[in-house]
Amino acid sequence: MGYGANLTADTESMVRLQDKIWILKHGGIMELNLETITKSIGAVTASLALVGGGYTLWDKLKPSKPILTWHAEYFKIQSGPAGGEFAVVVAREKHRDDCEVKEFKLEVKDSELQVHTAKSSVSVFSGPASHKIDKFGYRITFADPARVAPGPATLLANIKYKCPEGEVIVNYPDHPNLIFDITKK
Repeated sequence: MGYGANLTADTESMVRLQDKIWILKHGGIMELNLETITKSIGAVTASLALVGGGYTLWDKLKPSKPILTWHAEYFKIQSGPAGGEFAVVVAREKHRDDCEVKEFKLEVKDSELQVHTAKSSVSVFSGPASHKIDKFGYRITFADPARVAPGPATLLANIKYKCPEGEVIVNYPDHPNLIFDITKK
């Protein structure tokens, strides 16, 4: 096809003229050059980045499913002297497997409302997500039992998880089954 080609309304042709490509289609003319192609590719790339970024933002901001549900009706803590060990049973229903425990911290609030660090016989709990209630036990001791007041005490727990949406902190519920007695001896 040369410079003198006959084009009808139903014809589509490409003509190279002065180092530019012209697309002739249905009587209209469109210039096709490197700048037009580059802008088109840039617009498509920006659109894809916007869609991908929106998806990532939604992933971060959408309400996440809880990691677990505590079943405090099964919680049990053995009473005893501050210098001894306290047997603990807790129960949960684990909903997610995509979060990793980063820290498990136990404390006890004594009868004088002083909070004391408690040491656990286990560092973390594991197990798959399921619809079953999972019970597990461990023992706690006090680093400085002489400072713990006798009387009713409450076990507190703080569990830090690393999840896809970021750090999530889960605490033991406020429930009467987390209250136990610290005896004098």
